[in-house]
Amino acid sequence: MVRALLLACLRPSTLTTTTSTALQRPIVSKLPATIRHVATSWRVMIRPHYYNQPEKSSLSKALQQQRNPIRQFQRRLDNANPNTVLYALLGVNGAVFLAWQYAVNSYKTFGDGRWLNFMAANFMNSAEAFKHGRFHTLLTSSISHRDLGHLGLNMLVLYSMGQAAIEALGASRFLLLYSGAGIAASLATLAYRQYVRPMLERKRLVRGSAPFGSLGASGSVMGITTFYACAFPRTTFLLFFVIPMPAIAVVLGVAGYDFYQAFTLKNEVVDSAAHLGGTAYGAAYWFLRVRPLLRAGRWRV
Repeated sequence: MVRALLLACLRPSTLTTTTSTALQRPIVSKLPATIRHVATSWRVMIRPHYYNQPEKSSLSKALQQQRNPIRQFQRRLDNANPNTVLYALLGVNGAVFLAWQYAVNSYKTFGDGRWLNFMAANFMNSAEAFKHGRFHTLLTSSISHRDLGHLGLNMLVLYSMGQAAIEALGASRFLLLYSGAGIAASLATLAYRQYVRPMLERKRLVRGSAPFGSLGASGSVMGITTFYACAFPRTTFLLFFVIPMPAIAVVLGVAGYDFYQAFTLKNEVVDSAAHLGGTAYGAAYWFLRVRPLLRAGRWRV
């Protein structure tokens, strides 16, 4: 939770000058012609559908795409006010937090644990939920917070990063990035606790008290932050609200610290594996999805 504070603030002037235009025009390589040809061929083999497109698509295919209800919803979402989308996401996180508070108070006051069991079963990522087929918890845990401090830090970072990320990606892609990073973070947590942590405990002769489940938007926030740092590595982040540092340096530093925490079993509270999963997804989204479209000149916001 505390490490989320590292990414909480951005310098506004940097965002406004880079976000609106940098992702809308293709990246032109400055390499020599021979190397550029080899790199282009390599990219085409990995993502052929980005580069080998027919010059003219059929009219019927275009009409089908326009009538597709998913495409229509995506267009409406992208045409909406970015602040409306961001505030709605913040509101969903706040609503789930209030549901947790009601469940906890209901149990403490009246001894009624039904709501608490419901929230734990459906808004917490755990191996038990996964084994019983509650796969939706991979996503719902990324909008779930029980502690006010945890919620406040994650929402502060999300608000700081969200406006710039929506302008760069569009609302629909931003929500997909948030969801995908949250799911990747949840899967990373399950894999870490199932395979990696037991091996580390046997090797170090340490028996930790790993929590039953995990929850929080930290993985999604790390995914968004990492994507933005990869897209705009020279953007200035304010470390502890004071120290200006390049975005990519801050993200690499936080990822390194999470790796250290996860593999030394130093912290039983912070889910470092989820942070690493979200970070990996954010980097993969930039290098495998957005960057090829930029190089092919097909990126549209």
